Amino acid sequence: MTESKYYAQRADEARGAAMRAKGMASFRAHMGMAHEYERRARGFEPRHADNVVLDD
Repeated sequence: MTESKYYAQRADEARGAAMRAKGMASFRAHMGMAHEYERRARGFEPRHADNVVLDD
């Protein structure tokens, strides 16, 4: 499996976890992870956790 496919798969899994989340904080955390995995799947450098925005 290529790195981009791995990150795309992880993004799908994180989105699924977000949809099953019981609360908004958990939903936002999983969606934040999904967005970061999508960035990595597209070849962008990882962002430092302090720079990840969970709320739009």
